[in-house]
Amino acid sequence: MPTVCETKGWLARSKTMRPIEDFCCQNIECPDRGIRGRGNLKFEGWSGHKKAIHMIRCRTCRGRFSERTGTALAGSKLPLDKTLAVLDHIREGCGTLSTARLVGVGKNTVTRYLRLAGEHGRKLHDELVAFSPSNPSRADG
Repeated sequence: MPTVCETKGWLARSKTMRPIEDFCCQNIECPDRGIRGRGNLKFEGWSGHKKAIHMIRCRTCRGRFSERTGTALAGSKLPLDKTLAVLDHIREGCGTLSTARLVGVGKNTVTRYLRLAGEHGRKLHDELVAFSPSNPSRADG
């Protein structure tokens, strides 16, 4: 069960903090990269404006990364609520200019987040498809 997080964090909307078991090492050279629940990670400090983003340390490789690393929000400079509002508007079918006006950001900002989310979604899709079982009843060609 997630603990209550009184500060702004990853799940600021619900005031809960994701458990450390939900994360995995992001270091390409780490033998535990991409494996969740190994017990090799620990929360270690904060980052970002108002110290709202957890930093995570891997005990295996001693690497340090933010809880946003490997997500569409990595490197985001906007406050979390605005970033999520941009993505929510786009998901609901609003255009770039409408989203920019409604959220109060520039059209280039909307385009940038749309591109980042699209790239992240493509990578996630490719990873999930690579691990999907094949369908033997389907004929090729």
